[in-house]
Amino acid sequence: MTDADLLARILPRARWPRLEPDRLALLVIDLQQLCAAPGRGMFATAEQLGHPEALAPYRHRLERVVLPNVIALIDACRDVEIPVVYTRIESRTPDGSERSACHRALGLHVPPGHDDGRILPVIEPLPGEVIVSKTTSDAFIGTDLRTVLAERGVRHLAVVGVLTNECVESTVRHAADLDLTVHLVEDGCAAVHPAWHDASIRTLGQTYARVIDTSQLLAAIDPMAS
Repeated sequence: MTDADLLARILPRARWPRLEPDRLALLVIDLQQLCAAPGRGMFATAEQLGHPEALAPYRHRLERVVLPNVIALIDACRDVEIPVVYTRIESRTPDGSERSACHRALGLHVPPGHDDGRILPVIEPLPGEVIVSKTTSDAFIGTDLRTVLAERGVRHLAVVGVLTNECVESTVRHAADLDLTVHLVEDGCAAVHPAWHDASIRTLGQTYARVIDTSQLLAAIDPMAS
């Protein structure tokens, strides 16, 4: 028996209930101007430092993989009235005094109404779709996200967004502890460094979520369309 085989028997992968589309919501994490728009946030910092190439892999994955997949998932969910819920980093107060210790240490602050808090135009929420503003990595801390999902009868949560190893990972772990079945869409997420994304996906897929891809989720949402 190899070491890998032994570990697989000692720490078996979690087995999750089958996806129920009628109890599903799509959670879109932090695909906002600050985190995912060229010329803003990290992209602006990289340009100011004279090294825009440092974020080239992240930008490429966002533009070529993540956003096309997220657009397809949002459209499919809307077609069959599956709730789409967005999160964004945005403070409730002008000075961000309610921010988490982590966000304060990072100097991360988006004032209320600032353009950095705007969801990317290509996935702009429709009237009536919920946007949860947060000042933490975990989208459940200090927000009404849990209530929003409970009011809609959600038991299954499909998760996409950024950054895989930060806000996505923190939120997925909490969701699993709240008795939600999480379906983590691997090709709907991105991290600044590909290795960080891969490591996070492996960890979450072991214990906290079912890792799937966009095509699998689309087939589950609307089998007639696949």
